[in-house]
Amino acid sequence: MESHIRALPVFSVSAGRLGTAQLDVGASLAVLALAGLVLVPPMGKPAVLLFLIAGCILILRRPASILAQALQHWPLSALVLFCILSLIWSREPILSLRHGLQLAATLAVVFAVTDRLSPTSFCRALAVILGASMLASMLSGGTSGESAAWTGIYGSKNAFAGAAATFVIFAAGLALAPLRSSFSHIVAATAASLGFVLVLLAQSVGALLLLICTLLATASLLALSRFRRASGAAIVAIGTLAGLLAVLIISAHAPALAEFFLDTTGKDLTLTGRTELWAVATALIQERPLLGVGFQAFWVHGNAEAEALWLLFGIESRSGFNFHNMYLSNAVEIGLLGIGLQCIVLFGTAWATCLWTLRSGAAIPSVFFALTLTVVLGSAIEVPIFNQFGLKTALIFAAFIYAGKATGRSA
Repeated sequence: MESHIRALPVFSVSAGRLGTAQLDVGASLAVLALAGLVLVPPMGKPAVLLFLIAGCILILRRPASILAQALQHWPLSALVLFCILSLIWSREPILSLRHGLQLAATLAVVFAVTDRLSPTSFCRALAVILGASMLASMLSGGTSGESAAWTGIYGSKNAFAGAAATFVIFAAGLALAPLRSSFSHIVAATAASLGFVLVLLAQSVGALLLLICTLLATASLLALSRFRRASGAAIVAIGTLAGLLAVLIISAHAPALAEFFLDTTGKDLTLTGRTELWAVATALIQERPLLGVGFQAFWVHGNAEAEALWLLFGIESRSGFNFHNMYLSNAVEIGLLGIGLQCIVLFGTAWATCLWTLRSGAAIPSVFFALTLTVVLGSAIEVPIFNQFGLKTALIFAAFIYAGKATGRSA
């Protein structure tokens, strides 16, 4: 259901000069902003600067439209505003204000990008940009550890695996979407296959399992959308019963399955210390349950609790560490109230993209569902979203906006 937004190519043909290529400035700025987001992990501040400059110019071109979107998609705005207001009770008010404003800037640019690009154009742009980063990663030949896991231009196997998995989702969606030629379908399908190989080369078991589960679930949802509404209820009922049966089987064989998982992934019974981290996070939440310590105000140099955890887990850089659970980690910082807003956004996005896919039966909506499902599944063991200048955060924001428009809802 994309009739409400016209696909906007970067280049169009001038009506007054037949055959003359004319640059679409707005679409070009949107693509540059997305390129900046993709390049943040390998490039850092220069990529952030590209994202902000292109995004700010895009916002200034249509400020009224951006404000209207902020009001229409109020759960996103409310979440960002809550993060900014946490400076009032934050242990580090300046940091909470700074990071909150950066998250607000990320959301504002996403509003501008989604206002300028259709869902299809958005997916095409990111597929090309991520494809270029995959090509650069293959040419760089970066590896790490004795296992020689690929890291590419990202310098981390997990970051590279996550980017490759995201690329697979975009490429696979475009392979199923209506394109101009069969050659385009072949290119997209080939790109998805190569992306899957790159995930394997990264040797990230977590990213691989998430990708497989996401693709299977998305394919099932697309298959379900093909059935008539009369049989839809019966299929949902059968699926629910099958899900309950699976839960019973898993519960009955939990010890054996746990042992298999640990042997396969090479983890120990604490999931490489995650259960210890979760215990600490739970204790911290009990101290300040409603509001937390302030947005991104825990992992700060000089904070005794953070310093102790860095020392315990051997994090010499004293950065890039978290509680490896989105709900616990963010509840420490913005409390249960903030987590409630985050859940409204994340699970609201999952529900809206699911409805969008079921109603349309189209490939592009399923891409946004798959992107959201990946985050939902990974949120129990990682902190994938709700950080400034993060690609996955921007993707969830975009999915929320596009699905809200397509389903006629603001949430």
